Parts: sequence; structure tokens; C-alpha cells
Amino acid sequence: MITISIEPADNGLIKFVFDDNVNGGGEEYTSRTVYEFEGPKTRPNQIKFLKELVMDLGLSTGTQLDANELSIKSGWGVKYQPNQKELKLKIQELETRLKHYRSQIQ
Repeated sequence: MITISIEPADNGLIKFVFDDNVNGGGEEYTSRTVYEFEGPKTRPNQIKFLKELVMDLGLSTGTQLDANELSIKSGWGVKYQPNQKELKLKIQELETRLKHYRSQIQ
């Protein structure tokens, strides 16, 4: 049986994964992962933690071939005021996606 334990740390979380029957052979396995949630990589580390937790739990998130694949990502808050450079980049990304979708219609 797999047991997952999450403990707070000063600057993030520690995740322990215990498996008492690795590959059905009865051997034990312990994994310890530290996720730092302070500094410049806060958001990417939070996303990594959530993605790995979903995998550890064995949850089905779908695939790129499914109509509704679950994805964990970050984005702008509703009240976030982007600067001009961010807006131009977002418009460029959206135009690329629109071009892709339009090509599928024809």
C-alpha cells in the first residue's frame, strides 16, 4: 500500500511517499521530496508539487487526445494589471492559438 504524507517546512513542504510492497515483491520504498515555496521559483515549485501529488495518488487527468484534460497551470489573476510587453505577448499567444483552431475548421 502507498502512503503519502505532507509536512510543512520553514520555506515550503516536505512530501513523503511510503510503499510497503514495491512491484508486488514485499520490499519497502521511501521517497522524500522537499518543495521550496519561497524565492523566484515559488509558483513553478507549487505547480510541480501539485502535478507530482496527482501522479503519486494515481489520479487520471486525461491526455492531450481527450476533450477535457485536467491541467495544472498558472495565469493572471482577474484584477491583475499587465504591462504593455505582457499584453503584446499574450495577444501573440492567443493569435497563434486562433490560427491553429481556424486551420482545423477548414
